[in-house]
Amino acid sequence: MIVFPKSFLFGTATSSHQIEGNNKWNDWWYYEQIGKLPYKSGKACNHWELYKEDISLMHSLGYDGYRFSIEWSRIFPKENEIDENALNKYREIIELLLERDITPNVTLHHFTSPLWFMQKGGFAKEENLKHWEKYVEIISEILEGVQFVATFNEPMVYVMMGYLTGYWPPFVKNPFRAFNVASNLLKAHALAYSILSGMVKVGIVKNIPIMIPASENEKDKKAAKKADNLFNWSFLNAIWEGCYKSAFGTYSVLESDVDFIGINYYTASEVKYSWNPLRFFFEAKLADLSERKTQMGWSVYPEGIYKAITAVSRYEKPMYITENGIATLDDSWRIEFIVQHLQYVHKAIEEGYDVRGYFYWSLMDNYEWKEGFEPRFGLIEVDYETYERKPRESAYVYGEISQKKEISEELIKKYGLKGL
Repeated sequence: MIVFPKSFLFGTATSSHQIEGNNKWNDWWYYEQIGKLPYKSGKACNHWELYKEDISLMHSLGYDGYRFSIEWSRIFPKENEIDENALNKYREIIELLLERDITPNVTLHHFTSPLWFMQKGGFAKEENLKHWEKYVEIISEILEGVQFVATFNEPMVYVMMGYLTGYWPPFVKNPFRAFNVASNLLKAHALAYSILSGMVKVGIVKNIPIMIPASENEKDKKAAKKADNLFNWSFLNAIWEGCYKSAFGTYSVLESDVDFIGINYYTASEVKYSWNPLRFFFEAKLADLSERKTQMGWSVYPEGIYKAITAVSRYEKPMYITENGIATLDDSWRIEFIVQHLQYVHKAIEEGYDVRGYFYWSLMDNYEWKEGFEPRFGLIEVDYETYERKPRESAYVYGEISQKKEISEELIKKYGLKGL
């Protein structure tokens, strides 16, 4: 049996566009409608109508934390136009969570932005940060009782997918634009921190893929280190240093701080040297570390979560695992995934690393961005025709872990890694 601290949070995570449905005023919805994206989110999980049922369900399952995002485009469907009904509904969600002793962990930006904001250039233009600032100020009015607010979810994923590879909206492939966006996200974080600091604990959520050299060759090792610095550490370092060191030079940003760091961890990447300067002299691909692959095509590498924690500990800030999950139809594999990753989280805590919570991704099956509805990450199964929720066995197993703050010998013996 392994025992977690009594104060340790066991929660789940979601994002607005992936579960709410009918987010008609953001950039993703626009591209879905014009056919630039292969799937339409539509009503998604219909959470905007079923939020009370969903909060009751997570309470009955025994989870004591919930990470969710606020949809900026619901609050400001048009420039300078506030939807008070949407604002009040998010406040009601917060109050319902607090009433059920579920700790809310609010994210202000989870990939989607108001369409009008993006049509003005979005985060590519520093002058647009005044709109972000106004949004944060309005949200600050509904945060009573909230302890944790993350400014951005996976900012470098947003930059890479939207502005470097052009795989996501706004479908730009321009490294200069990409790093400029990253620098403006840092400025936006600093603005939000100055508004919210002292009112709540303000953090940022960073995806930490483990970068593994493709070989023992020194060039591959250096390439992996470069990829690691470029994707993981340059952005985080800039929060305190006041300058963002990109692949194409240094950007001046506002010096700031965080009260916690959220770690999103899923898998590892394999990196090898490339002669191509347009690829920054390295090539990265998903690492092939396990025979079985998830529905996302990812290897399962539990030790990576421990490596992510130890690496992020350099900043000497409290850490929360804000996302960790598996897309699979094999629910016993999901239980195994949870148990084995939590074994490594526990190992980190035992060694003195300041990890204070774990949020499984996701509470329920949802719209998985450009991959649509096929990947099933949820503890709770969703029928996309009826919107019926059906907790999987993993939902109950995870609830038992959450309530007892421990993983039983029986679970470890059946699903765990030996020797941890």
